[in-house]
Amino acid sequence: MSSLQKLNRTSEIAVAALLLAAGCTTCPHPDSDGWEDVFNKDLSNAECAKPGWAWDKDGYLVPGTGETLFSKKDYKNFVLDLAYVMDPTANSGVFLYDTDHPKYKFEVQILDDHHPCYSNEVPYQLTGAIYGRCAPQKVASKPAGELNRMTCWCEGSRVRVVVNGEEMVDADLTDWKDPLVNPDGTTVPKWHKGFPALGTIPMHGRIALQGIHGGKAVRFKYLKVKEL
Repeated sequence: MSSLQKLNRTSEIAVAALLLAAGCTTCPHPDSDGWEDVFNKDLSNAECAKPGWAWDKDGYLVPGTGETLFSKKDYKNFVLDLAYVMDPTANSGVFLYDTDHPKYKFEVQILDDHHPCYSNEVPYQLTGAIYGRCAPQKVASKPAGELNRMTCWCEGSRVRVVVNGEEMVDADLTDWKDPLVNPDGTTVPKWHKGFPALGTIPMHGRIALQGIHGGKAVRFKYLKVKEL
């Protein structure tokens, strides 16, 4: 084992120990420093219907409009690791398995969970949820203005989401056989009417970021992906 490998392994053990001491029994986020950038600095590997997204002077990828930003590349069996900061009352998300068909995709939710205006949200609308389909196990997001980290593992029909070291979702999309009713008996939001059952969508697609939604933005600091 090289000195660098030993150093990385020591860091991983230290992080795991800190999470365990804090009461976190889930796996820590991966060391993704050497992974591929989802969006490069000139956004030449991105697509957007109208220009508006840009990297700011602090290194954040920021939406300027409500338009979604898509990767040009199609991903299958991958891990996505990202960090983000929310404006107060922000409501956004990350689209995965996004295809040219507008309804063949799913969204991992990003929300300012701690703001009073969202006190009555349905659980499957909170951060880390597969939006409208699968509620997170807990609230682990940090308040607006603080840096959050999210990792999404996508291996075929299995999707796992971790936020700030806490497991939110570990789901098999093939369990979603009804387009209107989720496996736990909840009904999908009315704006999801007409979407197919999750278990029937292609298990690959683009990575995409939702633009300004509800007038508030989410700024993305770090977006890395590794194909499995």
